[in-house]
Amino acid sequence: MSLQRIDTGPGFLGVAADAGRARAAPRAHVMLRLARRDMAEAERALADVAGLTALHQISGDYDLVAVVEAAHDEALDALIAEIARLRGVSAALASRLTPSASLSRAASFAT
Repeated sequence: MSLQRIDTGPGFLGVAADAGRARAAPRAHVMLRLARRDMAEAERALADVAGLTALHQISGDYDLVAVVEAAHDEALDALIAEIARLRGVSAALASRLTPSASLSRAASFAT
């Protein structure tokens, strides 16, 4: 991580973290609804998926949220499709994680 000093005017001095950081690998959250009869099998299959970085049980309309990442956008699309096809997954809804326009530059923190 690199730090860069930011002087934004009288009375405020900040630091930019991760200035100049390389573009991160594409990531997504994949909300999964599982068929109750196949839930254990689906969870075992998810554990073997390359690119899965986290798996969380959630409440609401979906049962799990998988955090996935890949080397490039096409590989991420293929990974999401692979997860959606797993036995026991009855529905999948993917949301790509993209940096906010205002946060894609370095974040500023007061000292």
